[in-house]
Amino acid sequence: MLVGTNLEYTKLYNYRIVLETIRLRGPVSRAEIARLTELTAQTITNITRKLAEVNLIQDAHKQREGRGAPSTLLTLNPEGAFAVGLDLDKDHLTGVLMDFVGRVRQRMHYDLNFPLPEEAIELLEKTARELIRREGLDLKVLSGVGVGLPGPLDIKKDHSVSNFVNPSAFPGWKNVPVAEILSRRLELPVFLENNATAAAVGERWYGAGQDIKTFFYVYFGAGLGGGLIIDGQPFEGHSGNAGELGFYPSQGDDDTDPTEERPHLGLYFNLPRLYRRLQEQGITVREPQGLEALYEQENPYLLSWIEKAADHLAPILLAIEYVVDPEAFFFGGRLPAPIIKAMMRRLKQTLPKLRMEGKASAPALLFATSGVDAAALGVATIPMYSSFAPTPGVLLKRTGAMQSAAFTATPPLS
Repeated sequence: MLVGTNLEYTKLYNYRIVLETIRLRGPVSRAEIARLTELTAQTITNITRKLAEVNLIQDAHKQREGRGAPSTLLTLNPEGAFAVGLDLDKDHLTGVLMDFVGRVRQRMHYDLNFPLPEEAIELLEKTARELIRREGLDLKVLSGVGVGLPGPLDIKKDHSVSNFVNPSAFPGWKNVPVAEILSRRLELPVFLENNATAAAVGERWYGAGQDIKTFFYVYFGAGLGGGLIIDGQPFEGHSGNAGELGFYPSQGDDDTDPTEERPHLGLYFNLPRLYRRLQEQGITVREPQGLEALYEQENPYLLSWIEKAADHLAPILLAIEYVVDPEAFFFGGRLPAPIIKAMMRRLKQTLPKLRMEGKASAPALLFATSGVDAAALGVATIPMYSSFAPTPGVLLKRTGAMQSAAFTATPPLS
């Protein structure tokens, strides 16, 4: 169905365009904002005045340009908005509190072991409350709470989860209304997202992806996931699971146990499986950080695992390269940086051998900037992104009225 728009949503979109320009270019003058956005000087004056009234922007310093009064430069106010990000997986919960410019103000982490829904939701609520309490924030400055879960997921349009497509990864997690329960308890908007897609959004908004419009994010969590950004916007696909790499079928190899699940790509990146294999070698590792010490010791099994994992990953990355034509692949997540970079080096050797001769260009392979907390930072970005980003959906009547109260409830933006 084609949906029209009206002046109300155009106005909201212009507010977000101006705010985004200040975010990306600030400190920046009103004259420069007008030039970049092609809005009139009077419109920029009106919009920036109202954005300042609700504490989203502030004066940076004055800049003299030739004769006359100096120009006032504008920048985001770090205290203008906050968001909580909660990254839940089968082996951990990481929570962060992020300010408006993307700085982590508070962080909490728990090691877990396949948490059941009641236990996990209690811990999600407790963590969110504690992060907010530590910073001493009023709920009015919170854009919301982002919750990241490992895919593939079945998430409803109202950000509630109906069930996990892969229930074996989370026993008991079927038809659990995570967002509904947390939103009611915390009295805040709650956004559910695949943790890999969230990491990609975080890289796009706050990381090295700000200047890259189309890229694919390879996310290493307890398993393997992916997030896709097309023309600057997250692309989630029909069911919300676009980019899901983990369940891509594979042929298996000499390390595949016939009692395991049907061979699939994520199997080779499954960290509990890797820990078991290392245990068989007499080596005890229980968390990703323990792998870094093994890598520094040049453990032969781990080095072999890195090469095999990269070789399994290469063909599907090449397929994405030909189908999507991304400018870059980002690699990030919970694996230690030296291991991710070693895998990238292997891919740089492998991918050129698989490409057809004469291909004009190839995506850059880039190390993501968010580190081991990529998913937590990513889901913290989701409420900010929903509340403030100039997405095309803002112009549509059906979504224009659904924006987070943290943004649309303020008088200048209603």
